[in-house]
Amino acid sequence: MTQGNEMAGRRGRARPVPCPAEGPPARARWAARALAAVTVAVAAGCASVQPAEHRAPTPSPVPAASAAGSLVRVPAPDYASAASVAAAFYIAWASVDAVHDGPGTMAARCAALATPQLERQLAASQPATVIWDAMRRERTVILVRVLAVTVPEGAPAPTRSLAYLSVYAERVTTTTAGRAAAPDGVTVELARSGSRWLAARVLFF
Repeated sequence: MTQGNEMAGRRGRARPVPCPAEGPPARARWAARALAAVTVAVAAGCASVQPAEHRAPTPSPVPAASAAGSLVRVPAPDYASAASVAAAFYIAWASVDAVHDGPGTMAARCAALATPQLERQLAASQPATVIWDAMRRERTVILVRVLAVTVPEGAPAPTRSLAYLSVYAERVTTTTAGRAAAPDGVTVELARSGSRWLAARVLFF
């Protein structure tokens, strides 16, 4: 298995998200996760969370987020919509273009969509140079297409300052070995800071 395919496999295995028909984890699981979580302090806003399902917006690239020629295109989010921010953040976080981007590009793409705490965590978790060089040799490109954003069953009810949303997507991985598509997704905790929703934590199922 090539380095790029191995990374794509790890991405898929690390965050398997159940299909909407199967139903996400129960409330007890959310309660246990909340007890272990680090509290994210945010200012309370006045806008409400979006409806249970939100279709992905038409992509509009965020300026200066990716290197010139990058195949990763992050939709410009509507910061008043938690679902819009969740979709844009997931694309910024899960996409890889080892041909045109650098090891720190993912963190840079996510910066405008994440809380300062999450931004620092992402910056500290950049891939090692040796791993990135191997991906570049294999011309690894991982692109995701968001299919839907939903409020998980059993999650705490959304408030004016906190929301949990599950992102369902398709992941397409291309390397010198070929091309493969697979379902993908993640659940994101979003916090409201002033007038903007921002990703605060990435929750793995």
